[in-house]
Amino acid sequence: MSNRMSVLSRRLGRFAGGFSFATVAFFSIGLYAAANTKGQVVFLFAGLVLVCLFASFFLWLAHGFAWAMIPEKPAEALKPADALKPAEAMKPAEPIKPAEPVKPAEAVKPAEEKKPAEEKKPAEEKKPAEAMKPAGAKRPAEAMKAAEEKKPEEEKVIVSEDPPDAKYTITGRRVY
Repeated sequence: MSNRMSVLSRRLGRFAGGFSFATVAFFSIGLYAAANTKGQVVFLFAGLVLVCLFASFFLWLAHGFAWAMIPEKPAEALKPADALKPAEAMKPAEPIKPAEPVKPAEAVKPAEEKKPAEEKKPAEEKKPAEAMKPAGAKRPAEAMKAAEEKKPEEEKVIVSEDPPDAKYTITGRRVY
């Protein structure tokens, strides 16, 4: 992995350097164009400078992260001669020591006798629920109808104020 990261870091560094050079080049060409012409060429080079500036910034940032991920000491690779040695020629591993014999478990002690739980004291006695009170005397249907008839006519009839050919502005106000 260290080889991949070093290759990536080098490539990102090259791209970042190229974009940094392009930024300086476009900036200087833009300055020259601003001094000699009054066209829109200046705006083109200003845009190119900004694009290259942002690209070089992020490429330098990525290059720094890739460079930081390269380990300081690369892993030592085996020599080709060592890789071709037969398995018998290699050092034998340390022999495995036998595990210590398992001791028998101690006899299980009987559990202590549990004390009987203390009786819980009852909390304050609850009062019985009060009986439901009867609702007030209901009005007969004739009385309710009479009350409705007493209401003014304005509340009952809602007349649409807008005629069907009304015109409105974009904000929703009516044009008279």
